[in-house]
Amino acid sequence: MTYVIGNVVLMLLLFYILLNTVGYDWTGQLYRVGSGFRLDFLTGGLDNAIPLVPEFVIFYVYLFYPFAILTMLFFGFVEYRKGYALGWSLVLINAIALAVYFIFPVSTYWWRQEFLAQPIVGNFWATQVYSVWAGDSSFNCFPSLHAAVSTICFYAWYRYSKVRPSRSTMVLASVALFVAAGVILSTLFIKQHYIADEIAGIALAWVVGRPLFNRLWKPSTT
Repeated sequence: MTYVIGNVVLMLLLFYILLNTVGYDWTGQLYRVGSGFRLDFLTGGLDNAIPLVPEFVIFYVYLFYPFAILTMLFFGFVEYRKGYALGWSLVLINAIALAVYFIFPVSTYWWRQEFLAQPIVGNFWATQVYSVWAGDSSFNCFPSLHAAVSTICFYAWYRYSKVRPSRSTMVLASVALFVAAGVILSTLFIKQHYIADEIAGIALAWVVGRPLFNRLWKPSTT
C-alpha cells in the first residue's frame, strides 16, 4: 500500500495535476502570442522542409495519452515496487522542462499562421490538428514533453523486459518503442515542435531516467 500511495502522489498529484496541468498552463500564459524564439535555423532548413501530415495526430493524441496512462497504471498499481523510478522520472522531467519554458520560451507560432492561412478543408485529421493548435499556446516547446514522456515510458518497458525476460515483455517493449517513435515523429509532422525540441526531450528523459532506474530498481525489487 505504501508503494501504491507513493506512486499515486508522484504520478497523479505531482506529475499530472501540479506540473503537467497547472504548471504547463501557467508557463503557456506568460508571454505574448507571437513572441518567443524560433529554432528552425539550427537545422539549416530541414525543419521547414518537413511537411504538415495531419494523420500523424493519431500518434500525437490518440496513441500518446493511452500509452502514457497505461504505463503509469501498470507501474503504479501492478509492478508497484518499480513505480517510484518512473514516478520520480516524470516529476523531475516535467519540473526541469517548466523551468526551461519559463526562461526560454520557444514557439512554433509562425508555422501555425502559415498553415492556417491556407487551411486543409474537408480533412478530418487536419481538423484535429487545428484543434490541438487552438488548445496550446505554443510556448512550451523546448524540450518536448511528448518526446520526453514517450521516451521514459518506453525506457520503463525496456528495463522491465530485461528484469522479466519473456516473449510477452519483449513484445510490450517493442510496441512501446513503436509508439514512442511515432509520437516523437508526430510532433514534427503536425508542426508542433522543432527537431531541437525532440533531441532535448529525448536527452532529458535519458539523463534523468537512467540513473533513477539504476538506483531505484534494486535487485530486491526485481
